[in-house]
Amino acid sequence: MYDELIEALYEKFNLYEFCRLIDCLIKDIQHLESETVKTRYTLSKYLEPPYDEFMRSDILSGLAGRYYDHPAYKIYIQLLYNNQDPMDSDEWVDHITNLTHDHDDSEN
Repeated sequence: MYDELIEALYEKFNLYEFCRLIDCLIKDIQHLESETVKTRYTLSKYLEPPYDEFMRSDILSGLAGRYYDHPAYKIYIQLLYNNQDPMDSDEWVDHITNLTHDHDDSEN
């Protein structure tokens, strides 16, 4: 029954294309979050104490919201990522955590 429903959604609404669009948007959000964290870390090097530490301790604040409860997002992570939210994956969390310590693993 469930598989038939998904199949019908694919045919009628071209759901896969919408999921690909969401995936592109999520990758853009991840890029912008990375750049924000890198810029904040770089800026913190030029600030006087204690403001340098204030900046680094607050380095992850105000980043993009998450969409866990949105029905379309749930379908997206189910179909493209086997129910693993790419914004909460171990790889993404490790990457963003490394950036908070000025270690950019994306340049490797």
